[in-house]
Amino acid sequence: MAGAFSALTGGVLFAGLALTTGATLARWVILPRVHSGEDPSPEWLRLNTARLASAAALLLPLAMGLYFIRQLQEFRDPFAPWTEDARLLLGATAWGRVWMWATAGSVLSVIALFAARAGKQAGWWAATPILFALGAFPGLTGHAAGEENLRALALVADAMHVWAAGGWMGGLAVVFYLDRTWRRESPDATSVLPALVPVFSLVAMASVGTLALTGTFAAWLHLPSIGSLFSTNYGRTLLLKLGLVGIVLALGGLNYKVLTPRLGTRQGNEQMRNAGAFELLVAQAVLLVTALLVRMSPMDH
Repeated sequence: MAGAFSALTGGVLFAGLALTTGATLARWVILPRVHSGEDPSPEWLRLNTARLASAAALLLPLAMGLYFIRQLQEFRDPFAPWTEDARLLLGATAWGRVWMWATAGSVLSVIALFAARAGKQAGWWAATPILFALGAFPGLTGHAAGEENLRALALVADAMHVWAAGGWMGGLAVVFYLDRTWRRESPDATSVLPALVPVFSLVAMASVGTLALTGTFAAWLHLPSIGSLFSTNYGRTLLLKLGLVGIVLALGGLNYKVLTPRLGTRQGNEQMRNAGAFELLVAQAVLLVTALLVRMSPMDH
């Protein structure tokens, strides 16, 4: 039961971070480079990206609440009142201090993104640095924070890993959300995939490269040997994650090489939607395995 709750907690956090980070990168990097003509308009694209981002941002305060409950359960002294334990956890531990600023940031991100959803440009400007700062939360409360010699580098690499995952998985979700919303609102209109996918592919390639570099660094940092990949629970779970990531990579390569040139035709657009839906499904599995991985000790046999 504890393992399921732990996976749920991490899954909610990583889903919220991936979607909000992906939407933020879409707002600043993808949408300004889209040449879609008059329909849909740039305003429509920005508004609906903000709608997805604001909905996803609600997951962040929820995740912080779940994190606090989980940490309090582990910190709990059965002979002391839970209120005393909660005050001690928040006021006397590094974890509590990080959690408090992250919780405040998660609430502010919701406010800022709902302002963006209402058409206020300042909402995006306020939300962007907050969301990128929240990308450091998993590292500050996970394995990276426990490193002694390369702690600063480990924290930076961990945050970059979170941002890259958001740019890839979250950005992909944004692209297909916009396509689905546009087709629902304008049934006779053409798909937005031909305009969005080529630009997103550049973001995806940069994100994948960052993921590969930071993931390799984390494995080198946390595992004492290559044999640990096979002899520890952490190593085997990491191999499972790498296998799932490999599947998503293969799907992404297929989409880019084979399906992207077919965009603009009804069949090509539909094939891309089907491939993208499966890619997102596997990406969700990656997030769940990651949620389990961050709770494991690299030396746990």
